[in-house]
Amino acid sequence: MNDLFSLRRVRTASLALVTLGLSSVATTASAVRVSGAAPPAASAVRSATQEPAHVQADESASLRRGTVGAVDERATRVQVQGIWIELVAGKTQLLRNGQAAGLETLKPGEPIRFTVVPGSGAGPAMKVIYAP
Repeated sequence: MNDLFSLRRVRTASLALVTLGLSSVATTASAVRVSGAAPPAASAVRSATQEPAHVQADESASLRRGTVGAVDERATRVQVQGIWIELVAGKTQLLRNGQAAGLETLKPGEPIRFTVVPGSGAGPAMKVIYAP
């Protein structure tokens, strides 16, 4: 009879621990208005200063993935996922297996990871390319 009593205590304690754990994980979030203030007027939001366009368009920190579709004959552009992206001699850096490599070594069908910056024309340019 004593074993049944201790088994019941273990189950009760386990259930209490699980309930406590779940209640600490399952939190609810609700919106709170600070000191009862009204929301800002639409005109105040529209008139807020915006960042300059070059700051908004800065994608240099984002690393993209793609497959080289084509390389032009002068190795000045690469097609990735159907979009032509400039390769700027002296500014675009290709790293192959962690080592610097020439841009002319890019081949169609090769998977790459890369960063993009605004190019000289209307399209983007690659800054760094990581190839296996």
